[in-house]
This record gives sequence, structure tokens and C-alpha cells, in this order.
Amino acid sequence: MKPTSNLTNIPGIGKNMAQHLICAGYPDIASLKGQNPEEVYAKDCLAQGVQVDRCALYCYRLAVYYADNDGRLPPNKQNWWDWKD
Repeated sequence: MKPTSNLTNIPGIGKNMAQHLICAGYPDIASLKGQNPEEVYAKDCLAQGVQVDRCALYCYRLAVYYADNDGRLPPNKQNWWDWKD
């Protein structure tokens, strides 16, 4: 297993989700900057070879926002479930 880099610094991204991101081609926070969370999710599904639970998409929305905003999250969106549809 590859090291999780700094991805676990993102709220809601633990070792498992960090590994999903790494396998999908996002090895660190910087690699998430400017990405489309829907595309990150699609790449994760492709890398896993299955339809990943949609909760992962909510994590990726948070993660991309975090990366794009220097680690800042809106006060009302501190948890992955706050990023649901």
C-alpha cells in the first residue's frame, strides 16, 4: 500500500478514502486543485472496477473545495455529508 501523502489532512478523508484517491490518480492535496469532483468520482469508479458508493462523491466535493481554498471550508460544510446532492 502506498503512503497516504497529505490527503488524510482533509476532513473526512481517512486512510481508505486516501487510497481510493491515490489509485484514481490523485496522490496529494495539490493534485485535487482545479479538479471536477464528478470526474474524480468517475475515475475512482473506474480504478475500483465497480460503482463506488455515492458518499465518496460527497467526500470528493469536500476534498476539491478544500484543495482549491487552501484548506478552508464553509462553516456550514465541515463534514462530507454536508456536500450531498
